[in-house]
Amino acid sequence: MKDSERSPSNVVSLQGGTRGKRESHTDASLPAAVEVVRDKAQQQLVELAKQVFAKVDDSLFAMAEKAHGQDEQDGLFQALRLLRVERRRVVELFADKCAQAFYVQEAASEDEDPYAADNLSLVHNDDLEQLVAVDTMVANAKRDFAESLSAISLRLDTLLSVKIYDKNNPLGPDAICDAFVEAVRTLDLHIRARLTLLKKFEQVVMANLGKVYDECNNLFVEQGVLPALKQQRSARPQRQASRPQRQQGAPVDGQVAPEQGAGVPQQGAAYSGSPVGGGYGHGLIPLGSGVAPMAPQDLLSHLGALQSHLPQNYGDGQVELLNVNSLLQGRLVEARESASLAKMDSDIIKLVEMLFSFILEDRNLAEPIKSQLGRLQLPLLKVAIADKSFFSKGGHPARKLLNELADACTGWQAKDNYEKDPLYKKISEVVARVLAEFDQDINIFSTLLESFREFILRERKRAERLERRIVDEADGKAKTQAARARVAAVMDALMAERDLSPVVADWLQKVWSNMLFLTCIKEGTDSETWSRDVRTARDLVWSVHAPMPESRKQLLGLLPALQDRLKAGVEAVSLNTFEARRLFAGLKEIYRERFALAQRLIQERSQQVEQEARAMAEAASQSEVVEQEPVAVAETEAHEVEKATASEAVQEVVAELPEMEALEQAVAEVELQPESLEGEDIPETDTHWQQTFRLAQGSWFELKRGEEEQFRCRLAAVIKDIDQFIFVNRNGAKVAEFTRAELAIALRKGELMSMDDGMLFERALQSVIGTVRKSRGEMH
Repeated sequence: MKDSERSPSNVVSLQGGTRGKRESHTDASLPAAVEVVRDKAQQQLVELAKQVFAKVDDSLFAMAEKAHGQDEQDGLFQALRLLRVERRRVVELFADKCAQAFYVQEAASEDEDPYAADNLSLVHNDDLEQLVAVDTMVANAKRDFAESLSAISLRLDTLLSVKIYDKNNPLGPDAICDAFVEAVRTLDLHIRARLTLLKKFEQVVMANLGKVYDECNNLFVEQGVLPALKQQRSARPQRQASRPQRQQGAPVDGQVAPEQGAGVPQQGAAYSGSPVGGGYGHGLIPLGSGVAPMAPQDLLSHLGALQSHLPQNYGDGQVELLNVNSLLQGRLVEARESASLAKMDSDIIKLVEMLFSFILEDRNLAEPIKSQLGRLQLPLLKVAIADKSFFSKGGHPARKLLNELADACTGWQAKDNYEKDPLYKKISEVVARVLAEFDQDINIFSTLLESFREFILRERKRAERLERRIVDEADGKAKTQAARARVAAVMDALMAERDLSPVVADWLQKVWSNMLFLTCIKEGTDSETWSRDVRTARDLVWSVHAPMPESRKQLLGLLPALQDRLKAGVEAVSLNTFEARRLFAGLKEIYRERFALAQRLIQERSQQVEQEARAMAEAASQSEVVEQEPVAVAETEAHEVEKATASEAVQEVVAELPEMEALEQAVAEVELQPESLEGEDIPETDTHWQQTFRLAQGSWFELKRGEEEQFRCRLAAVIKDIDQFIFVNRNGAKVAEFTRAELAIALRKGELMSMDDGMLFERALQSVIGTVRKSRGEMH
């Protein structure tokens, strides 16, 4: 994927808001006071944006000189050149976007989705890094300039027809950041260059928004827009600062805030206690209410205490998602403390909750396994709080452990007394050790991962031995069936409609069909040995039907080698001595008769020629006109008769005997094609029929037989000779087998359904980010 395809235009905030395009409404008019403020803000923001490109130029050049690899260096220098060329256009586009933001629209209809479906299919590490960068700078600006920003929101709210609050404020950090992200969206930049550009934008523009906001508020005051607001806010700073929060659904008078967004809980979703010190009691306080955000170390300490105080039987047999905000709320109230959550920490809590919500609904896992994996929510939340690379680092040991646990349990099913099952006991042991031993040292995950892999390796070796026996048995059966069919094709071609003596028929059926069968099994039909043995069978049939006396010389040359090959065949099939002697004696008698026939025919023809010659000589002596010597004429005519007779004999016998090419073709055409089930017609264009050719060996499926019988199985092997599919359970025992036609029908009827591939954590992360993007599209 190109960097341009991974640009921040695809980045979303867990808190809501738009990172997309805004419509231009240049034909609409704004109040005069708003136009003055807009023009002034636009002028200041443009000057700051120009400084961004001056600073990023120096940074990229220094980074390129220190780049670790040639590809990275080339990417950074290319980005440097591109930004130099495009900076003027980007600044102009940024200014235009900032101006367009003042034409605030009502919320988009529910069916409007600014994110194309293909953008929701996959989340890359680059996307996550940009998500963090963008959301962090927005959160920091909101925190640092909350008072000035609230004043602007209130003043614009009195001037514009649309309700103005934190999210849709045209001068808010969301709108300004959106404008810049959209301005650079189409630039094909190396990921490090893009992140550096965003960082400089944060340092130069976002960090200086306070000055822009102060000047905008002064302009409003000069034009008589809520001039007394500053004094009112000075008298009650905390209460007024919380006004935008209440407009977004923040709690009032200790009430619980309603959730907003599809499955995305809002920060501070629970508060309790009587209103004190600005309207809030002990517990979680909304960010920006005057209470400093909880330090990460303090948050980790609280989460560690919650982890250690979970009931011993938590998760045993129950699928339960923890409400971390509620747990923190209860702990703070109990300790009579007040604290707020930093936006980054709040987002991480939500993201982890959504990840585990996906895990606990995953149909790949049995309910008891889900309940055990659900107990890892707090430990993994602690990992994510302490290590921000947790979501973007695929090789993180905590992620790898979760993936290994889930992967090992894909085919596991809960039976009676499942608590005694070795795999379930091992999973429970690993989870218990994480809860008991993990504080902040992630090495425990690596240790447990190594131990669990050793356990799984032993389990799989046992299953593989059983599975190998099953597959070998099925493969052997298929090869036997295919070999017998191919040998039968050769025998049919040689024996069909041909009158063979009983001895020759016994040679073919008792000796040579077995010889061909052994060769087909051991070496296959493409081997030289197979071709030699097929030729021997053909030579045997030819030898007893060759026209005589014309083939006498050829037969004399063939018999010694043919006899040696027949002896080797007798030994190979272990034919008993008595039967071998009988067969050889019978064949010898046939050849004796054949040669005697040849001798008799030769004598008869010789006598016939002499008689015809004498008759013609007598006739010639009585003739008045002699055109040629009578003996020569007689000999010539006799020779022609003999040639015609021999030609007829060859055509009669040899033409009926198939050549080697014809025998090879007959064998090649013996493919055991799968037959459709009775009453079912499956065309090759059927999607389920075609799907059977794409199934990967090792894939897991859910198989339903009847209303109640349902189990999981894995595709262990495809027996190509007979198009048979072998399915086994987790222990390697065969649970089902299908022909290709049967498999296609089972897929069509939904009796066999493939299970999701891929690592659990990555599938969960992909689903969560897609859900957040979709919910933002519906909200805006």
